[in-house]
Amino acid sequence: MKPIWLILIYTLIAGAISAATAPIPGTSLLLTALEIYMLVHLSKAHEYQLGFKDIGYSAIALYSLSTLLKDTALELLSFLPVVGWIAEVIVAMLFVFFLGNLANLYFRKRGN
Repeated sequence: MKPIWLILIYTLIAGAISAATAPIPGTSLLLTALEIYMLVHLSKAHEYQLGFKDIGYSAIALYSLSTLLKDTALELLSFLPVVGWIAEVIVAMLFVFFLGNLANLYFRKRGN
């Protein structure tokens, strides 16, 4: 499957997870797990081998970045009924789409 389709699929999954869990604070960690899985999937699409060490570093980096940016925004938005929940879905999808494209560029350059 082409990497752009993988990114779009993971973006839609992120939207579904975010929509289903929007009113519940603290569930944005599910998105971090999805992002790590997306990175592994994208690396395989580019025939780049990620070791456990690379996955661990990626997980730490994603969790840190995610906590600082996405989780803060998502948690604040979860306290605004309806409008915040809709915005939360959009923020989650944009973040996963951005991260997927960034990872795609990285693995494409490393794979060549």
